[in-house]
Amino acid sequence: MSKDENIEVNTLDKRKAILEAAVELIGAKGYTHTSMQQIADSVGISKGSLYSFFPSKEDLIISIYEHYQQLVFERAFVVGLDGNLPPYERFAKQFQVQFEGILEYKSYMKMQMRGETAQSSEKLESMGHRMRGRLFSWLERNLIELYGEKISPYKWDLMWMTQSIYTSYTGLMISSENELDPKELGYHIVRQIEILANDFLAGESKPLLDDEMMRPFSVGMDREGAFTSFEKREKAWKAVYEKIHTLDNEHYFLEVTNRISEESRKSKPDELVMRGLLHLLKEEETLRVEAIKLEEQLMP
Repeated sequence: MSKDENIEVNTLDKRKAILEAAVELIGAKGYTHTSMQQIADSVGISKGSLYSFFPSKEDLIISIYEHYQQLVFERAFVVGLDGNLPPYERFAKQFQVQFEGILEYKSYMKMQMRGETAQSSEKLESMGHRMRGRLFSWLERNLIELYGEKISPYKWDLMWMTQSIYTSYTGLMISSENELDPKELGYHIVRQIEILANDFLAGESKPLLDDEMMRPFSVGMDREGAFTSFEKREKAWKAVYEKIHTLDNEHYFLEVTNRISEESRKSKPDELVMRGLLHLLKEEETLRVEAIKLEEQLMP
């Protein structure tokens, strides 16, 4: 690794440490009662150094939202790349891994639920818009895969109701001491979507929402929408899965890559396991380039 690459890694590690410390403090004390000096002290850096990473407290809170929302959503993104899973199973598993992430990042979720964050601003509204756009884009893609284009007239009602169900269960998971099982919840939500979709398709219910009415929510739904710091990671994941789907021994390498995905989702992935699995990918000559790029993103 070159000197410049070492500097970049150290910078990313420090940035991550700041985000994690800020989440803990804001989750415990609230946004308005947490100062930038307190955050700097908890990380062991000067306030000036903290401002070199985040010019303002608003920029810090936005980066927290982006970082943790992306960590949760990347789980669903990677599961969605496994083309061997049937659409129904894949959709349920995508919900499952997101709920697993929500449980893992409880401190962030509790911070968000407190409601004590930066005042509404153009930056915050833009970030929220992008998050919603990505959620709706993901939901739309899965609905089309499950039901085909015939579901399009009902997609907005289904997406809006699904968003509400998803948000309600997320709140319950964070506030309740009795944890819901993410796998059961994933299947439960997809089952409810299926009931609603079949009701629409059978003509028992009529849609209330359409493209014109929901135009403000459809902007930007034509791209994956990964936040900047994760774009390279998602491209690396996608490149590996796309190459695997062209191989004769696809099933074997899918199992290896899915195992890497499972390990990488842990709060403290086992480095020995990760490097061993990645080595298996790199042994395949046609996968070597993609595997190396993935390794660089997952284990800098």
